[in-house]
Amino acid sequence: MLRDTLDRQMTGRDVSDAWTVLSEAGACSLLLPEALGGLEQPLSTAASVIDVLGQHGLSTPFLESSVLAARMLQIERTPAGDAVLRDIAQGAVVAVAGLDPQLRPSVSATPVAGGWRLDGDASLVLDGDRAAHIVVAARTERYTSALLLVERDAVGVSLRAYPTIDGRSAADLRFIAVEGTLLATDVDDALTEIGDIALACLSVEAAAIMRRLVADTVAYTKQREQFGQPIAAFQALQHRMVDMHIQARRAQAIAARAIAALGDHWAERGRVASAAKVTVAEAGRFVGQNAVQLHGGMGMTEELPIGRLFKRLTVIEHELGNADQHRQRFARMAAHQVA
Repeated sequence: MLRDTLDRQMTGRDVSDAWTVLSEAGACSLLLPEALGGLEQPLSTAASVIDVLGQHGLSTPFLESSVLAARMLQIERTPAGDAVLRDIAQGAVVAVAGLDPQLRPSVSATPVAGGWRLDGDASLVLDGDRAAHIVVAARTERYTSALLLVERDAVGVSLRAYPTIDGRSAADLRFIAVEGTLLATDVDDALTEIGDIALACLSVEAAAIMRRLVADTVAYTKQREQFGQPIAAFQALQHRMVDMHIQARRAQAIAARAIAALGDHWAERGRVASAAKVTVAEAGRFVGQNAVQLHGGMGMTEELPIGRLFKRLTVIEHELGNADQHRQRFARMAAHQVA
């Protein structure tokens, strides 16, 4: 019911309106405890929201704020974390820094008298320029990970904001002796799980975007004429669009499997998440490039959403590791299962 409702409400909406629609529909509180104003729904429900957003080509902070940050803040419940969870339930945007393990060592967390101190640089923090709260995953002196909560306007926080190619906003954050509120320590395993959740959700979004690209391309080729007939009548282009459809369905199938595997053993969960990332990276490039090509010059304009959707697929392809990195991770996970 939520998916159908959002699908209707998102039709014809601009990206600037999407977050308001999600907040008013209660989608921002899906994964939160009832005691904090949440609905305590499973991750599959959040995945259905991401599917709708992908289908309509609306890139919002839902994944980072309402899914990933919400999960991080519940690893160990704290009064400060619960206060932010209540804000999330009301539609507040919370940024996440350091989830990518390759970027995490750039920020260090040090215990000091009366609290914790953050130092270092956090790159490419989505919505880091607009979120009041930032959940930071940082390395400790023991070379394990800790989660800290930082206010964006805290003393010692500076940022450089910029737009991303898919229409989002991001910021590079610098922490110099910033006072942070400790949420949890020794969270490496939990962060790996949350990273797999992110990969599965990104795969769902990518698959939905591909379905949209296939549908829009088929519709456009039925309208565009060449040599006195619609170009959809040309057999070579029909074969091309069938291949696009097959790739989109491959992506949809592995994305659904990745969501279902989130409750499995960590090795199986990671194996499927990486397989999904590789699949959507390859399929997304094929579908996106062919959609742009079959639209001709119109595929490069702002008048149609094709170019914007292709840019979003390109960002997803490289987010949280590229295809080659996830092939290597898949091999490591598969070897662990065999052992």
